[in-house]
Amino acid sequence: MLVVAGPPMWWLWRRPLARRGWLPQTGRNALGAVAGLAVVTLAALLAFQDLASLMRNDRSLRYMINPLNTVYAATRLAADELRDQGRELLPTGEDARPGPSYAGQRRPPLLLVVVGETARARNFGLNGYPRETTPALARWQAAQGLVNFGPVESCGTSTQVSLPCMFSPLAREQGGDRSADRENLLDVLHRAGLAVLWIDNRAGCKGVCARVPTVSTTRLRVPGLCADGECFDEVMLRDLDARIAALDAQRRARGVVVVMHQMGSHGPAYFRRTPPGRKPFQPECASNTLSDCTAESLRNAYDNTIAYTDHFLDLALQWLKTRADAGAWDTGLVYVSDHGESLGENGLYLHGVARALAPREQTQVPMVLWLSPGLQRRDGLRGECPGERAAQPVSHDHLFHTVLGVMDIATGVHDRSLDALAPCAAR
Repeated sequence: MLVVAGPPMWWLWRRPLARRGWLPQTGRNALGAVAGLAVVTLAALLAFQDLASLMRNDRSLRYMINPLNTVYAATRLAADELRDQGRELLPTGEDARPGPSYAGQRRPPLLLVVVGETARARNFGLNGYPRETTPALARWQAAQGLVNFGPVESCGTSTQVSLPCMFSPLAREQGGDRSADRENLLDVLHRAGLAVLWIDNRAGCKGVCARVPTVSTTRLRVPGLCADGECFDEVMLRDLDARIAALDAQRRARGVVVVMHQMGSHGPAYFRRTPPGRKPFQPECASNTLSDCTAESLRNAYDNTIAYTDHFLDLALQWLKTRADAGAWDTGLVYVSDHGESLGENGLYLHGVARALAPREQTQVPMVLWLSPGLQRRDGLRGECPGERAAQPVSHDHLFHTVLGVMDIATGVHDRSLDALAPCAAR
């Protein structure tokens, strides 16, 4: 340290101290700070591709930057402590109860809500993407009445923000994208007497599932589906009947909502999200360092994850249709991704840009809906109306209220203006 730092320290010590007034000195300090930030910003932009991969693959590095790590940790601790002091979870939908369709029902409703991960609408075949990334969903759309809502506006550009916001009764402009301080959709469904189950194949539910039964599949050891501490999304369908049968019998007899949180298209190691036999687009980038990949191979790796999500949703829809055809349940599926992804557009990669500045690749996500004939009759949906409604603008704000409408839960927090299917329902 003396060899490296000694000479410049001696030079600084010998320099005469220039005395200036506080105003000129403040200006010089501000100018130096702006110049320093400009240099750092330029350097980061020039090396953004490498930095994006590095920070995503080695998250701990961001906490090793001295002295900012100490300032950040102290500030974060103080903010969390102040926020949590005396904070009580605000109740939501205390009046929630089953609607008229539950009176004398022949079959209980079963809704599967699939929360996608990092899928962007632009690469969904159903949205006009030239590649066939969603061939199975296209067949369901043509023959089974699946509804594609097209580009949907996400609440945030990260799971941390979007996941709680999707299940919040508040719209994004009302504060739904801030820290959750109130009960969410799952609490309302549970209060109405339904059985609720959260199955997670990612890094947790960000507090959304804290008060309902939860299953994590990330540590399973299923041959062909799990390896290196990670499982393909198909694993969530494994033993699903048994998981539902283990829920409270009285609640199960009234109705069931299962939420599945995908691994989906989470990057930068896109190649790890798809099984060897599910990689239609080649050559595929097989590195989690984006700078090692060509633009074409990176796009192929990402599109393979969308194609695998198409396969996973196809399996889920087949599972639901089989149980509906057997007369056991009135079934349905809602799929919507939490946020999108940048793949090099405008020099950006991955996601997490501030919502106000984020490109549409990170904020426009896919969303599809399928309801069995039995569930459509329960909801009193009219003919082609759901498909026609899909052309209207939809956002994450609609999920809370649309699910309440599909499950016919009567509560004062149900906002019909944010229920995507409300104009189609006879009741």
